[in-house]
Amino acid sequence: MSDWSRSVASRAVFAVVLGLLALLPLDRTAHAGPAGAAPAGAGAPELEEIVVTAEKRESTVQATAISLTALSASDLSEQNIQTPEDLVGKVPGISLRTSGPGQTEYEARGLSAGGGAAATVGFYIDETPISASAIALNGRTVIDADLFDLNNVEVLRGPQGTLYGSGSMGGTIKLVTNQPKLGAWDLATDTSASYTDHGSTNGAGSLMLNIPLTDIAALRVVTTAKYVSGWIDRIVAKPGEFPPPTNPGGVPGAPALCGAIYCTRGDVADMPVQNVVKGANLERFGSARASLLVKPSDNLSITTSLMYQRIDADGYNAYQQQPGTLAIYQPYDQQEPYYDSFKLASLKVEYNFGLATLTSATSYTARYVMQSEDSTESLQNVFNTTHLVNGVYVANYIQSLYVEDDPTSQFAEEMRLTSNNSGPLQWVGGIYYSKLDSGYITHNQEPGWTGVLSCGLAATAGPVSGSCPAANVYSATSLLRYPNAGLPPYPNAQAANPNGVVFDDVDDEILKQAAVFGQVTYKITDALKLTAGVREFYFQVNYHAKQAGFGTASGNQDAQIVQQTFNNNATLPKINLSYEPNADLTVYATVAKGSRPGGVNLPIPLPSAAVLAINPNAINCAAGPVSVNSQPSYTPDYVYSYEIGEKARFNDRRFTVNSDIYYIKWTHIQQVLDLTCVYPYDTNAGNAKSYGPELELSALLAPGLTVDLSGVYNTAVINQPTFAAVQSGITPGIRVLNVPRYTGSAVVNYQTAITDRLDGLLSASLTTVGSERDQSGYPQILPPYTLLDARAGVKSGHWSAALFGTNLTNRVAELSINNTNFAWTTYAITRVSTNQPRTIGVDFRYNF
Repeated sequence: MSDWSRSVASRAVFAVVLGLLALLPLDRTAHAGPAGAAPAGAGAPELEEIVVTAEKRESTVQATAISLTALSASDLSEQNIQTPEDLVGKVPGISLRTSGPGQTEYEARGLSAGGGAAATVGFYIDETPISASAIALNGRTVIDADLFDLNNVEVLRGPQGTLYGSGSMGGTIKLVTNQPKLGAWDLATDTSASYTDHGSTNGAGSLMLNIPLTDIAALRVVTTAKYVSGWIDRIVAKPGEFPPPTNPGGVPGAPALCGAIYCTRGDVADMPVQNVVKGANLERFGSARASLLVKPSDNLSITTSLMYQRIDADGYNAYQQQPGTLAIYQPYDQQEPYYDSFKLASLKVEYNFGLATLTSATSYTARYVMQSEDSTESLQNVFNTTHLVNGVYVANYIQSLYVEDDPTSQFAEEMRLTSNNSGPLQWVGGIYYSKLDSGYITHNQEPGWTGVLSCGLAATAGPVSGSCPAANVYSATSLLRYPNAGLPPYPNAQAANPNGVVFDDVDDEILKQAAVFGQVTYKITDALKLTAGVREFYFQVNYHAKQAGFGTASGNQDAQIVQQTFNNNATLPKINLSYEPNADLTVYATVAKGSRPGGVNLPIPLPSAAVLAINPNAINCAAGPVSVNSQPSYTPDYVYSYEIGEKARFNDRRFTVNSDIYYIKWTHIQQVLDLTCVYPYDTNAGNAKSYGPELELSALLAPGLTVDLSGVYNTAVINQPTFAAVQSGITPGIRVLNVPRYTGSAVVNYQTAITDRLDGLLSASLTTVGSERDQSGYPQILPPYTLLDARAGVKSGHWSAALFGTNLTNRVAELSINNTNFAWTTYAITRVSTNQPRTIGVDFRYNF
């Protein structure tokens, strides 16, 4: 099916759902049903209200005059939302880039994090900010947190900084856990087993135990274990039978540089196969968290939390774009393990002074990520080690493995004071400090590369040595991307780099942030309310890099050391005006400014004078559209967000419509550009804009029957690119990376009594995501996709059992291309991150 057909089909399905719902009348005589309906004071039915703390005091979604989506624990269960990644499509405006568990970065309202070192969306677990890696190729990814025993998930759209210590310019995702209960024993379990098409059997189990220790103390412990069978095959060629690349003329849409190397992959689909490893992306997940609440008085509470989780995966949730099957093809049998461990310790102290409540949130997080990738084929193409033997091109595949370690730790302290009065004036004010230490440590070496590249360099200067291929065509193309290979001294690469170091890198960065923030709300009248806030923040970056190898500016195994330090500050205001003529209608307008810190680039491989003298056609990173010498760092980017919205309830609160229209002006946008040497480079690429409508609709149509619809249509484009960006292919009006044109969802839940003690449960959710622009060497448009999930079961008292299915149509969705690994090495083997195929299973839950 073509991309156009898929888009039309997904929209048609969504339109049919809307049409059927429009034919259903609202039941004005309905009584309070068991599915998400809460009884009103007089016994009348109404939609469930979710209590949130988005504004640092308890409220409901409908009573909070900002763009906010909240999902309760029952919502997460009914919609098969097991990880934050599953929020995409179901929450308006949220999009992602991903390569699998623990490798996902989130965007909101078109503010892509495709460039820079800082995320555009904040991520919280309770009061703890979870920062992404700052300088790693692994990107702005956050942990793949388990959602068992959550109270709710809150998603705030738009700049957040006047209420949150860790500010964000696109929005904030907050996971709110259930807190320990005093004086009560609680137990909950969740066990599931399932089967995945093209994979195998999966299993998961979770346990929660709440223990009352004394009258003033309680402990809550939660643990989860998951086993997810892989669905990506790893196919290994017979020794010496992996096909060489072809087509020296390049591929359509690729830069001109592709014409100088072999850009079309060999026919791997028909190669002789030695081994097929099924389920190469198998995942094992384990987590545990414990919270201790001590409440010596009504005014004082102390909560200490510890958390640990770990992911062990055998590979990525990604297949190779050529040939496009759910598989990766390799010259040698090399596993690509991924490891991700996360630790959290936090202390929250709250004291109610009467007039105001003082909150201190102290946290320390530590994360260690290790990822690896078979670089054999990548480096063969990068260095173009293809030569002619008896008129036939033969590739010199030297077995090689790229390994990246990304250690990250952060200390954060937030202290704020929140007013308690119910009068016309309310306020919140606080201070924030964080210190983020991040590392980027890589290792990629193989002694065989020394001999190969020595041949290429020798051929450039004169006769080919006896140890080199008789018909050597490495010559200048060995210097094409990495012009320092084997130097100095030239041409003796064996002496300069005897171990064949391709890319060894130890980078350290310290990012310090400090902020003062707060906002004041004043009721001008009983219906009209004005809120004004401001955030004043400062950041400093200290960066140290030590690089060596053929693929670096060093050119050999003697390290090059680079140090940089820079800082900046900004003032970020916010104004919100809301009008509430009655308890069922709120109209609001918000103007806010947001920002994120700047960053530094990894050292760029620059050719020496000797290389240019030998090979004047060598690609020069410094001579491209961006002067890397004059721009080693990039400045903060800023957004000015304008929003008008409403929240309304009708039909005795059985029908809600929340909608808004936003316009965002994005200045000094941080984007990644591919230099002429096909090396990634972060820079401020100009100005952009993002705008569109958002809609959320909920209805209680009949006893036990609820329907939720949501959607957004987003236009996010770079409208004023810099000269350097234009020279790199970014033209006015080009779409911002990784922003879908639209997202939408339709969720139906039904619960009814089967017997006096047994209820039947049925839910279905349809999610559609539009096309988006992504980049791996050169831009591509990823097609739209639609996913269908369903769940049916029974519930009685403390237990429930259900049959569930995810991705029932077995759609292979193209989520992103080369998010975290080697996005810049070669076009021929671009990897496409994808979703889990159709999975059918059973789930059993018990609560006591």
